[in-house]
Amino acid sequence: MVSIPALTGEGYVEARALPMFASAYDPRRLLFRRHFHLGRLPLVTGAVALLCIAFWLFARDLGDGVATREVLLSLGAKSRARIVDEGETWRLLMASLLHKDGVHLGFNLFVLLAVGTVLEGVYRRGDYFLLLLCSGLACMATSTVASPPLTVGASGMVFGCLGCAMIFGLRFADVLPLRYRVYFGVVLVVYTAAAFWSGLLRSSTDNWGHAGGLAMGVVFGMILQPRLLRLKGVSEGPVINALPWCVSVVIVVVVTSIGPLLPRLFLGFASLPFPAFGLVMSHPTTWQRGPDPLGFVAVGNGTDALASLACSRVKPSTTLDDAARAFVDGELLGMSRAGHIADLEVDVTAAAVVAGVDAKDIGFTFIASDGPFEAHAYVFVRGEIDCVLVTAHRKDASEKARALLAQIVTRTEVTSTDDERRATLSTAQDERSTKAWLTRAKAHQVAGHVDDARTAFVTAARLANDERSFTHAVALSRAQFELYSGHDLEAAASAADAAIATAKGDEQAAEAMLAAIAVARARGLTNDACHAQDSGHRRWATDPRFPPVACAP
Repeated sequence: MVSIPALTGEGYVEARALPMFASAYDPRRLLFRRHFHLGRLPLVTGAVALLCIAFWLFARDLGDGVATREVLLSLGAKSRARIVDEGETWRLLMASLLHKDGVHLGFNLFVLLAVGTVLEGVYRRGDYFLLLLCSGLACMATSTVASPPLTVGASGMVFGCLGCAMIFGLRFADVLPLRYRVYFGVVLVVYTAAAFWSGLLRSSTDNWGHAGGLAMGVVFGMILQPRLLRLKGVSEGPVINALPWCVSVVIVVVVTSIGPLLPRLFLGFASLPFPAFGLVMSHPTTWQRGPDPLGFVAVGNGTDALASLACSRVKPSTTLDDAARAFVDGELLGMSRAGHIADLEVDVTAAAVVAGVDAKDIGFTFIASDGPFEAHAYVFVRGEIDCVLVTAHRKDASEKARALLAQIVTRTEVTSTDDERRATLSTAQDERSTKAWLTRAKAHQVAGHVDDARTAFVTAARLANDERSFTHAVALSRAQFELYSGHDLEAAASAADAAIATAKGDEQAAEAMLAAIAVARARGLTNDACHAQDSGHRRWATDPRFPPVACAP
């Protein structure tokens, strides 16, 4: 019995009832201080290490001496595309047991055996196993959200052990022997910081996964109770002792069974606009942007599939065959000669349709720096815009990935270009401006919107009668438009004639008329051809490329 007025008042109380006495003389903490040691046989740690070694040897055997990317992917490497797009959530559990090479395996097992063995002596084996399971799961789940590339390795469990050990050292520093206070409070803190910092310096390290495992280890360090502080027969029984194992089983069952729900919840399509060229490419929301092996800006799943879209301005007379030939000879063969890709093989070309526009489907295969790919290039021309939509996938790509690539092609849409939107706004602000309507007509022409361009040209020609300075420009532009885009040859000849009449000596107008003569002759429009020859530009009408027209005297 003790009497401390500041704590007990006037009377006496039992010393063990005082909080300060209980904290200092708690029998469990006394037992912990007296019997704490790290000499327990690490059965769980050893079993996990043996599993990692077994899977590495198996992966090497499948890969003919090397744990290849394809082998690791087939065995369960973490892949956002396979987890979220296809619901293979079992990879979140398997990836922690796989390693890419002996150095990777040896480093992880060295730290796991050094730190995990300590924790297995500190906590009950069930609690420790639950720590390893949740740390590995947190590592791969965090990596799935933040880092698309493939990830393998027990580093999530390693960082989970490091985080838990550091918190344990802080919580129980007052009852730990000095050598263990130094180990948990200094050595492990410095090592964890150095390991995490070294990972930040290497682009190949999955630092998001390390952070997820470390955070889970910190949480477990705050809630787990050391086994020497759990007095047997006082508050625990078989059910309590089996609880962490039961929780582990539940976690495994839940993680592996929720797979089919993920594609329904997270897999959608987002728009990637190309406003300068009036195109919108849709891609799965789980895919991210980045460079593709051909050097274009692409979207991909980080595993086995990607798609890219590239456009450029071309001459009005460029045909689909010209564009397809330019892509093969200029882009593909150029990259092959430069060494950016290897073993290029171009297959047959087939007809296709992209965004309602006729296209050429060029199949080809190549080897990039990270492996072989099979690809299709969909080349199409809209007005004066030449575009190539490329879809590429690895040979071992899943059927789901191939189906998503096909959807990207079918979901690509045509919209107004930036120039068209600006020109339309200008005509809306000033409906009587010949210049605004002419600019709008040319913008529609470039974008391949023939009907809209023709309507704008007609409006501009009507307004040009009031503004004579634009008569020639409108007529010449209309002639060139009909020749190369509108394909109304009679209208082209008539517009070229009007351009010649308003500006004698204009070579562009004469060239337009020359082209109109050739087309008119081909269509039997002799009167238009003869009229051009008599228009004062005989030197263009009698160009050696075109035999003279036999005109009536």
